[in-house]
Amino acid sequence: MRLGMCEVCAAKEARYACPKCEVKTCCLTCVQIHKRELKCDGKRDRTKYVPLNEMTAREFMSDYCFLEECTRYADNRKSDPSKRFTQHQRILPVPQHRMRLAAHKRRTRLQFLLPNFSRHKENTTYLDWKLGRLYWRIEWLFVDPHVLGESPTVVRLIDERCDEELPLAALLKEYIDGHHDIPREQRKLLQNHQTAGLGQITTWLRAEGIRRCGSRCYALSMAQTLRENLGDKTILEFPTILVSYEATPPPGWTMVDSDDEDETSEIVNDSEKANATNKRLKVEEETQETPAPELQDIYEQLVKDFAADDSDDSEVNSDHDVES
Repeated sequence: MRLGMCEVCAAKEARYACPKCEVKTCCLTCVQIHKRELKCDGKRDRTKYVPLNEMTAREFMSDYCFLEECTRYADNRKSDPSKRFTQHQRILPVPQHRMRLAAHKRRTRLQFLLPNFSRHKENTTYLDWKLGRLYWRIEWLFVDPHVLGESPTVVRLIDERCDEELPLAALLKEYIDGHHDIPREQRKLLQNHQTAGLGQITTWLRAEGIRRCGSRCYALSMAQTLRENLGDKTILEFPTILVSYEATPPPGWTMVDSDDEDETSEIVNDSEKANATNKRLKVEEETQETPAPELQDIYEQLVKDFAADDSDDSEVNSDHDVES
């Protein structure tokens, strides 16, 4: 009895030992029971601490292979094109740079994710630079808080390009009137919104760039245009708008008040001031390290004059030596 009795059934001699938790079992049924009860995956913990006096050739070889895998993983990430850019909001492609400048003119803070993020890949927001108009991709989340169940039902619909000059009521009219071509199952879930009508519909913009932004939202006006509603807001790639038929925010969401908006603007202004200060200090350091062109020319001329004087003195000394 090298392993002793089975620790699960305690009826037979153990034949197996779990590589992770070291539980002794006798058969496949006991192995499955021990995995289910202890939530064990049966894989040995390769980072488990082992005292040096208890290490054998097996542990040394396992650590060596583990370090080799870590090195190989790091090398693969260095060669992966999607992992190269790790600095946020640095050099942007020309189309994205134009979109961000256009949004800035509209008092909207537009931020982009890294190229390998799915939200960045899905973004179809377009800037018609000839007309000077933005066409936003909008993610509509129709929330029905009165449906039976533990959590409210959410229907996710996408509009690829919405004209910023149209009011929210015009953008939602096709969904509320039932003229938009959507699947039948989703159409059934929009019945309460369609019954309420545009007069009772409320819209809420998911907040970005503030504390606890995952469950906070801004109240939007159905009469105002999309451009006016997005003013003084932070947008991450494209706006996500919650649609409800109640006057209060959807369940699980809280409205952002004016104090939080002031706090957000202060944070943004502080970051902009910090960036400007860093740039100014960098320019000052470069100017201090590199002398002005006129001073550089004067310095070089002085060096040449001193070199010429030294050569004249050496020639005079050599002539005296010859005469003597």
